[in-house]
Amino acid sequence: MNSYIKKFISIADFLGEVLGSNTEIIIHDLINYDHSIVHIINGHISNRKIGDSITDLVLEFMITEAKGNKQFICNYSSKTIGDKLLYSSTYFIRDEKNNIVGALCLNSDYHEVKKSLSFLTSLLPNYVDDKVIALGNIKENLNSNPQEVTISKIDEILNQFDVEPSRMTIEEKTDVIAALNDCGIFNIRGSVQEVANKLQMSEPSVYRYIKKIKK
Repeated sequence: MNSYIKKFISIADFLGEVLGSNTEIIIHDLINYDHSIVHIINGHISNRKIGDSITDLVLEFMITEAKGNKQFICNYSSKTIGDKLLYSSTYFIRDEKNNIVGALCLNSDYHEVKKSLSFLTSLLPNYVDDKVIALGNIKENLNSNPQEVTISKIDEILNQFDVEPSRMTIEEKTDVIAALNDCGIFNIRGSVQEVANKLQMSEPSVYRYIKKIKK
């Protein structure tokens, strides 16, 4: 664990005491994407543990904003591997060169609050809470398995196309692989094999597409 990450351990512990048992607090050390979680409080919320992997959102942000100045993203929706909806925020830890080296993530479980709100809204039928509605727009999947992160992102990209992989043209496959490359998927171990399986291609063919895209 590098020194930039260590500085946030006590902050995470502090937030855990302040926010209570309904908020999961995680620190990712991005030196190893497959085992990035190095500190976790209230892991029962997403059923993750130390040594589990990076999420799709953090991975994508590292690619799209790695050299930018954005420090955090707040109040977006996420879901666990069991499809439990959470309310999340992420603070990106940067080094002296502004490179993203880690992330401090908060994931709040408002299930009981939603149940109470449902009862209250039954008494106030014209009341609508925009933040609760926004939970239906999932931005992050909190999978602990890097293979599941890869498959989820591949499926998400493929769903944007109106053609089965077996019928895709070279241009369409290039677009899919380019989109996956932009999301940072190929930084996860085993991702090339998963992409090859999904697109019904050989692994060497996927590598050739990646090499072509990066030129």
